[in-house]
Amino acid sequence: MDTTNSIPANITISKQRNFSLVSVINNWVKKEQENAFGISILFIMVGTMVASISAALAIHGDIAYFPLAFTCLSAMGANVTAISQRPFKVVTWAFIINIIGNLLLIIYQLIPFM
Repeated sequence: MDTTNSIPANITISKQRNFSLVSVINNWVKKEQENAFGISILFIMVGTMVASISAALAIHGDIAYFPLAFTCLSAMGANVTAISQRPFKVVTWAFIINIIGNLLLIIYQLIPFM
C-alpha cells in the first residue's frame, strides 16, 4: 500500500519587470521593427508639422533666434535620420526629442499671447 504521494511543485523565478519609459519605448521599437519604414514616414510628417508651427511662431513679430535654430536643427536632424535609413531605434528617439523640444517651444512662444 502506497501511503505517500509526491506532490509536484513548479518553482518559477521571474525576472522583475522594468516599467521605465525608456524600456517601454525600446520594447515597442523591437515589436514594430517590421513596420519601421511606414512608421518612419509618419514620424517625418508629424515632426515636420509640429516644427513648422514652432518656426512660424518664432518668426512672428520679432525673430526669436534660439527657438528658430532649435526648431530647424531638431526637425531636419530627425528627418535626416529617417531618410538616411538609420536603425529604427535611432529614428524613434530623434523623433521623440524633436517632438518634445518643439512642443515645449510652442508652449513657451504662446505664453505672451495669453
